[in-house]
Amino acid sequence: MSIKSLAACLLVFSAFPAHSDNEFQITCPGRATMTITRAQYGLTTAMWPNHHFQVAAGKQRSQINGGNKVSITRFRNGDQLIVDKSSGETFFAFTGSSELVSCSRSRDRQTSAISLERYDGSARSHS
Repeated sequence: MSIKSLAACLLVFSAFPAHSDNEFQITCPGRATMTITRAQYGLTTAMWPNHHFQVAAGKQRSQINGGNKVSITRFRNGDQLIVDKSSGETFFAFTGSSELVSCSRSRDRQTSAISLERYDGSARSHS
C-alpha cells in the first residue's frame, strides 16, 4: 500500500468521531455505583470510583430456565453483567464468585459523541 493510500485511509477513519449510544448506572451490593456505557460496535465499559475501569466486547444472548431472554456482558476482569430482557432486571456476577447479585439500575440516557484529539508525543519538550 502506498503512503498516499495509507494517509487517505487514516484521514477517512479519523473523520468519524467516537460515538457512545447510551449509558446507565447500576448499584449492586459489594461495589460502589458503576456507570455502564454501551457504545456502537459492541464495546461496553464499566467505571466506578477510585479510577476502576473495565472493558467488554460484545454480548452473549441466552435464555434462562423460564424461557426469558437475557444478555450477558463479560468484562475483561471476569465480572459479568446480566440483563433480563423481558423484565429489565439487572444482575451482576463478580469475578471469582458464582453468586448473582440483584442490582438497581437507572434509566438509559443517550450520550453525545466524543472527539478525541490527536496526541503528538514529539511536540513535548525533552528537558
